[in-house]
Amino acid sequence: MPFQPFHERRPVRVYATTLPHWRQEGCTYFVTYRLGDSIPQRVLEQWEREKLEWLLIQGIEVNASADGISQLDPTQQRAFMKHFNRKLNTYLDEGHGSCVLRDLRCQHVITESWEHFHGQRYELGDLIVMPNHVHLLLTPLPEHELEDILQSRKRQSAREINALLGRTGDFWQRHSYDHIVRNEIELRAFRRYIADNPVKARLREGEYCYRKIESA
Repeated sequence: MPFQPFHERRPVRVYATTLPHWRQEGCTYFVTYRLGDSIPQRVLEQWEREKLEWLLIQGIEVNASADGISQLDPTQQRAFMKHFNRKLNTYLDEGHGSCVLRDLRCQHVITESWEHFHGQRYELGDLIVMPNHVHLLLTPLPEHELEDILQSRKRQSAREINALLGRTGDFWQRHSYDHIVRNEIELRAFRRYIADNPVKARLREGEYCYRKIESA
């Protein structure tokens, strides 16, 4: 996978949902997205309270006209994301929810979905399908936005898996987590994280699907 790190002097676009999202053309991203039932509403509400408390400690009050996150400086934003992403990943690895991605057929749908546009809309790096979430490394190609890529791949895989399992309704959680890979050190760290995730979650062979880029 061609790797393009974050460049301090190039233009950056930032927008916020539940977490801030940084965009820079040509960059490589570490992405996480999860099943809609992987985290109970009570836990999400508790995290939301903790986020507001975290922002208040930084002297930022959230109101209808400001989301709070956008008011943080870049260093604070990275600290915010690191803290709450660690909480998210720890909870996901505990295996809550339906965990339908343990099904080998579902794993195949997801990996095939991502490999379909590899080299056309993006360059796909390491990928792992866990029981209730997915991690991957991805570099969008020119004229293709990460948001559009994620929406397309999530929509297509949700449609196929719902049909496969005889179910309907929402499948993936709406918002995804993404992080621009800043340098080679971070790239190696994310690749190790992806490779080690099944061990940390104490999964057996067949309960996950790991795709590694052999040429990197």
